[in-house]
Amino acid sequence: MTTTGNSVLSRLQLAYSRPLLQRCSEIENIIHSAGTQELKNALPSILSNIFGFGSEVGWQLHSISRGYNLQEFECARRFLGSEGPLLSLVYNLQTDVTLMYEFPLHHIPGPSRQIIEEGNIPYFYINKLQTQGYGSHLILLSAFEYYMFHFAHCLLNWQNLAWNNLTDNLFPCLLDDYLNYFLPLNKSTLPPVPHQQSPIRSPVIHSKMCSPGGKTTTSPRTFGLLKASFIASQKQHSQNSSVLGQSEADVWRSETLLQIFIEFWLNQNAIDSDKSMISPTHMYMSHQHIFSHFTEHFMPSLEHVRLVRMMIKHVHHFVNTASHDIIPSPYQTHPMSPLDEFKRSIIPNMLQKNMYAFLRHSFDRWPLDNSFRMVLETWLTYIQPWRYTSRLPSTRRDSEGDTKLVEEKWFTFIEDNLLFYSVLLQEFFNRVKRMDLMNLANSHMLYRVAKVFRLENLDSMLRQAEQEMCTSIYRSSGHMTRDLGGSYLSPESSLMFHSQISDLEKPGFQYTLMFGEKTLYSVKQVLQQLQQVKTQIQYQQGSKPVRSGLAGFFSGLFDDNSVAVGDLTPNDAKKLHKFLDECIKNLCFIYDLPETKYFITTNNTQDNSYHGNLSYNTDLDDTCPDITETCNGVSLTDIGRYQVINKMKRFEVMYSGDPDLQPIRSYENATTVRLLHQFCSYINTQFSNEIQTVYERRDLIGRLAQVYFAPAIPRDKKPSSPISGKNLDELRRPKLRLRFLASYSTMLYLAILFVFLNVWLGVGPLQYVLLLLGCTLFFGFLRALVTSS
Repeated sequence: MTTTGNSVLSRLQLAYSRPLLQRCSEIENIIHSAGTQELKNALPSILSNIFGFGSEVGWQLHSISRGYNLQEFECARRFLGSEGPLLSLVYNLQTDVTLMYEFPLHHIPGPSRQIIEEGNIPYFYINKLQTQGYGSHLILLSAFEYYMFHFAHCLLNWQNLAWNNLTDNLFPCLLDDYLNYFLPLNKSTLPPVPHQQSPIRSPVIHSKMCSPGGKTTTSPRTFGLLKASFIASQKQHSQNSSVLGQSEADVWRSETLLQIFIEFWLNQNAIDSDKSMISPTHMYMSHQHIFSHFTEHFMPSLEHVRLVRMMIKHVHHFVNTASHDIIPSPYQTHPMSPLDEFKRSIIPNMLQKNMYAFLRHSFDRWPLDNSFRMVLETWLTYIQPWRYTSRLPSTRRDSEGDTKLVEEKWFTFIEDNLLFYSVLLQEFFNRVKRMDLMNLANSHMLYRVAKVFRLENLDSMLRQAEQEMCTSIYRSSGHMTRDLGGSYLSPESSLMFHSQISDLEKPGFQYTLMFGEKTLYSVKQVLQQLQQVKTQIQYQQGSKPVRSGLAGFFSGLFDDNSVAVGDLTPNDAKKLHKFLDECIKNLCFIYDLPETKYFITTNNTQDNSYHGNLSYNTDLDDTCPDITETCNGVSLTDIGRYQVINKMKRFEVMYSGDPDLQPIRSYENATTVRLLHQFCSYINTQFSNEIQTVYERRDLIGRLAQVYFAPAIPRDKKPSSPISGKNLDELRRPKLRLRFLASYSTMLYLAILFVFLNVWLGVGPLQYVLLLLGCTLFFGFLRALVTSS
């Protein structure tokens, strides 16, 4: 290395030790003052120091935010921006086609690395891989590829990311900057770069299908899985011209950016790792042999998934800004610009396969917690391209429910991506069966999915797409009664569907019809689960003790009419009700099921709100088993037992019993509940006979006792469930009940009243207690007089 080169490296080492603001300024001065020959040797050192490659810690780009230090954020964003000094250097170095940088093989994604170690070459690395002696491999990259490899790779090294707002953190802002610059939404051309010789291009991964005669053919359709025109144009230019046209050079840069992001962020767990490779002997290798090497699974972080979703949304916007219809007629032959051809090829040729593998792995292995919401939203983002048709970045924000009708022009996209709708929906139903739908976040996830698939015209297009793909199955019975036969090579499905399944799924995969019997059975299980949750909610909403006796007297003053469910607030409980009802309604609509079968009619009588024993709502005569009334409550007849055993009919299960013995609720103070229960138990035990005697008197004293003491079940009311005579007599005895005082709402109201009286009249604690007792006796006396009249 020359003396000048050593001088540049020395200056860089000194700049690395400076604070961030000074560091960016000094490195920028070095870039502007040094020559290209010296800087090309310094680029690996600069990128390693920035992105933390190898032994370098890096600049910790994930922790730089606006709120923490605005000056550092703006300085680093300008330095690393798409038109900043560092990328300007990369663009200048890119003009030298002989300049290559080595990227370590062990830092590329595991599936690609395994394929290379097996002696094959993934498509993406065809023109990047060199083999040395003893089977060692080198990955050689141009300056632009080298920079983007570092940028994409650093995301995989960061642990415990927590970005509250993507727009406030440096790395997501840089990603947004690169996407807007290289994939612009409001421009008809890409940004120009210095004129350069033809770059070494990696072909876009594409799918082929073989005719029965063995000839390779491509589909005449212009938007789908089977495309080759873009690849053919690449080969033609690379073979017949030493220099690319300016627009095609710009397309290469944008294409490379997307390929690198997809490779590093979506290709960590490939479903079928031996598909995307080139080798004369790979067709003889065992699939199981290759799969046996992938024992470790990469789990992306939540912020990783958020950035993937951000990229998918931008890709949809970019693809939908094509100057022509993105789904033109198969008979159109008008020439397209390289940019439009690139837009048309992104989803089917670059994104689809890796995106499916990414989602499939996440659906299968993501923990059963609320963080799955981001994976779910990423899936819904991909399968709804119609939501991202605006050309202006200012209108890119999407809101739920802004699209109610899916236009017919999107049918081709749906058909080309059918597995994203059918297979992943079935995988999601399998997750739902293991989820707690009493959790608001979980029920909201199911609500989001049901709402999307409920979009007008979407279900009909999905049925049509699946019917065209599996014509023989539909023809055999007139409706969906069978799944796709023993393997994906079954002749019962279309040739294009074979290609889609073999491209996206692993060998031996069996396709299950989205509207077939197995899926329908799974949907019914989910609906039954929703019905059970609604029953549980109804039980919990009726779990507050009946306001009888002294509690009934105070109900007018301190009653909290809002009903909580478990740990949910009353407002969240209302949302949960809405989500569950909408889920049932939408799923029944999608699969043509009767809604009335899964909706629960609420019984408003308070007699079913007691807890401790099973109680059956017998108001629904058409759904309840045959019963008869006895002195101890209702009882099943022989016919009713037969109906229950064979699951022909069932009760709406609730509970009855002593309201003082119900589980402690989230709106109650546990210590206060126990203390009040011990006090009341002592009074009721010691003075049981006296309370009973006073309660049965017919004079004013008896009516006053009926205000403060009341049984759980009045004598003139029949029990709503079978109960022993001993327990029934116990529930009909009048008792003192003070559990209502343990409610947080009651305690809050009493505290507010004390503060008010203390500030206004100077009432102390003892005076306040005596005042409450006096008011209780006085208003109890008035109520007893009103009752007698």
